[in-house]
Amino acid sequence: MSSPTLAPSPGPKDVVVKILLDDAGQIKAVPDPFWVSEGKDEKVMWVCTKENHQHGTADNPCFTVDFNTKDGSPFHGWHFSGHGASSGLAIKGGPYHKVYKYTISMSGKSCDPGGGVTP
Repeated sequence: MSSPTLAPSPGPKDVVVKILLDDAGQIKAVPDPFWVSEGKDEKVMWVCTKENHQHGTADNPCFTVDFNTKDGSPFHGWHFSGHGASSGLAIKGGPYHKVYKYTISMSGKSCDPGGGVTP
């Protein structure tokens, strides 16, 4: 069996969102919603907690995160992928306390958690 791919270590300004499969095999994001602080320069790091599988490559990532084009993204990017993916910093100036819906896709399944920015 191959060893798991390790994500980069979260930094002090990373809000870690764990992507997991529950007992029913459904994808969950914890926390849901996530909150990052613009003033503290926080960013999100999405990590896969699924055990005993390869976390993928840049061409074939373990999971993808896509912010809805209708609701927008609190970050400069809207698409993130792979174990240890980082959002980068939030867009400066809000809107604050808005929950942005996003979709996590993994192994043919998806879920729609949320997240947002505080001042």
